[in-house]
Amino acid sequence: MYKVTVNQTKCGQAKPYADSEYEYEIEVEEQSETWVKHFCTQFLRPKKLTYQEWAAEKGSAGTYFAGYYTLTKIGDNKYRYYVKEPFCD
Repeated sequence: MYKVTVNQTKCGQAKPYADSEYEYEIEVEEQSETWVKHFCTQFLRPKKLTYQEWAAEKGSAGTYFAGYYTLTKIGDNKYRYYVKEPFCD
């Protein structure tokens, strides 16, 4: 059995016409960073591109508007998962 605690700290647009931002603090028991990455990018808020991949390829409209994620370890078994989706009207 997996024990995962998720606390959402950001959700959506901070103001009209702004990019959408989603941020989560995840705490897990005895799971690898690879497992956490898979959980976040496949289940919590699906996203394919890291910030580095997105920044390198953002000349393409499809890539730019797909957005990106970052996953940062912030403590023992604690992670911050951040997703940014550019505004598109």
